[in-house]
Amino acid sequence: MPELRPTMYLSPENTVRVWQERQELRPTVRWSEMMHEEHSRAFTVAKIAKLDLLAAVQKSLDKVIRDGGTFETWKANILPELRRAGWWGEVSDPALTGTDQPIIVNDRRLRTIYRTNIRMSIAAGRWRRFQAQKELFPYLRYRSDHPRKHPRQDHLSWHGIILPVDHPWWQEHFPPNGWGCNCLPEQVSEGMLKRRGWKVTTDLPPSARERFYPAGRTDPIMVPKGIDPGFSYNPGTAHLRAIADKALESVEDAAQAGLAKAAQQTIREIVADPAFDQFAALPDQPFPIAALTADQAAAIGATARTVRFSLQTLEKQKRRHAELTIADYRLLPEIISNPAHALREDDRKVRLLWESDGQWWRATVKATEQGDELYVLSMHRVGANEVAALVRRFAAIVEWFSAW
Repeated sequence: MPELRPTMYLSPENTVRVWQERQELRPTVRWSEMMHEEHSRAFTVAKIAKLDLLAAVQKSLDKVIRDGGTFETWKANILPELRRAGWWGEVSDPALTGTDQPIIVNDRRLRTIYRTNIRMSIAAGRWRRFQAQKELFPYLRYRSDHPRKHPRQDHLSWHGIILPVDHPWWQEHFPPNGWGCNCLPEQVSEGMLKRRGWKVTTDLPPSARERFYPAGRTDPIMVPKGIDPGFSYNPGTAHLRAIADKALESVEDAAQAGLAKAAQQTIREIVADPAFDQFAALPDQPFPIAALTADQAAAIGATARTVRFSLQTLEKQKRRHAELTIADYRLLPEIISNPAHALREDDRKVRLLWESDGQWWRATVKATEQGDELYVLSMHRVGANEVAALVRRFAAIVEWFSAW
């Protein structure tokens, strides 16, 4: 059973919400058939090939995550169903396991299923809490499970590392970092740093990488030494990737179906959600930020309808317009969908000017060469005089975008 101490202050809703988004059932033979972010989208148990049995295991774990319970309680509830299905003891039924090789299903296998699913859901829920509280606790400290009799030396070497919550290191080293790993991240405030004489880590220990070949793939993934291959990811941001991917797909489908207003409203709700605050913690993961009508997309040669906000743009914005906040970026859906002026820069790029409460904003949107993707390139405040100058300049050389 996961330790009570690290979860006693964790909102149950955080863990349950993460679990709810893993409703797709995906049979697998080997654990490595589903890696990293895939676990935030679907539920699997290696060597359960029948969906009804997989659904029964998922339902039983769902009850534990929602209502609480020990491994012994969960085992007592699920074991009769496993026995009835024949998935207990030595199992040699390929239709049931997906493999011609006999497998052993015993207490140890059930304990692994229980601990892994509970702990990864808790870890993802814990990340939600850290993100929500990072203004008060801007750092995380790695706490290895060093009191154990035989600690993992790599994990022990990370003990005491203190880094900002959104530091890239946490994308691979956010615990648990292996089967049975009991390491924990600890929230740290500026006050705690001073009181305890701690320092933010500036020189991370060197981390060698090892090749791992997931089942059914010819290309390897590189895993930091000391982390089991199935754990070298952050379950919190993997969950956010799932949200972003699902949102991009859903909004694009709605816009392509002619439901531009519905797509725009969906994006407003997504951008208003606290998950958007965590966007910066998603390396290379674009986020949906606006939906265009068919005419608007056609005006800049795009077949896509969903405008994406990429991490590359956000990093550029931080360098050039560090004064902007997440609250400012939440204005982008309105700036892009309902500008006061839309000015063509070239066949694939448009400047959009929007005013609110006397403040003017400018955003630039561009379609890719193939037209299959749309991206925000920039956003910043502009003065009324600059707006007037832009309007005069563009009115003299191009036609206005009637699509907007």
